[in-house]
Amino acid sequence: MSAPHNSNYFIISVVFHVAVVIILALGFDFTAPLAVIENTNKNDVISAVVLGDTAKSKILPQKPTPEPVQQVAKPESKPTPPPPPPPKLVSKALQEAIQKDVIALKITEKKKLAEKKAEEEKKQRDLFAKDLLADIKKQTNKHKEIKQKQLKSQFQKLLREQAEQSLRQQLLNEEIKLQGTQNRQAQGEVNKYKALILQAISEHWLVPPQADKKLSCELMIRLAPGGVVLDVQITRSSGDPALDSSARAAVMKSSPLPVPTDTEAFEPFREFVLKVKPENVLAATDMSNG
Repeated sequence: MSAPHNSNYFIISVVFHVAVVIILALGFDFTAPLAVIENTNKNDVISAVVLGDTAKSKILPQKPTPEPVQQVAKPESKPTPPPPPPPKLVSKALQEAIQKDVIALKITEKKKLAEKKAEEEKKQRDLFAKDLLADIKKQTNKHKEIKQKQLKSQFQKLLREQAEQSLRQQLLNEEIKLQGTQNRQAQGEVNKYKALILQAISEHWLVPPQADKKLSCELMIRLAPGGVVLDVQITRSSGDPALDSSARAAVMKSSPLPVPTDTEAFEPFREFVLKVKPENVLAATDMSNG
């Protein structure tokens, strides 16, 4: 009976010592330097014998059966994150593809920035063009108003000038018409007195018998007021000197010739050309005799 009982005590003792060692290990500061005990006598050896503690043994004091020591729970510590996995080896083709994607992304971003900048510049240009167009339109309207005023003024001036010109032309036409009437009247007066002068000459013209009665000559006659003949010149001969001389002599004999008594009406007879023809003179003589 004593052998199994001693075995139980031994196991309990071992467990107790193990628990004490664990507690000491948990509370021991490994960072502190260990105390060194110098052994002055290397030959001294401490021998210890562990005797079994039995109920009947009187060497060691009797101890109550120790209760099992509860293990002190360690404070929960935050789990250490696992180390990052080692980088995987990337193939060259994948690197080139990634690089191309990066380059394409950069190009796309640059393109977007360029498009945005171009759009902003276009907006600024459109705004500038709009403002410029508004200014040009404003200036154009202003110039139009000035031009219209100028054109209106010029048109009114032209109308006045045309009206004045039309009035002047109308007056001129009236004057010409009046002058024509006066000229016709004066010409009629001249023709009347020329017929009287021709009749007076025919009364004193002795036509040579051998002369051709169909011949004619022109005489330039100069008269004084009252019809006095000052001079007679042959301006165009009939070709028959005897006929020409007889015509000139007839004019001289007819002085004074019948002329207008009004000074203004007499002016055409101061110097005029008269065409004489024997047959006309003879006809005039016959008419006067009849």
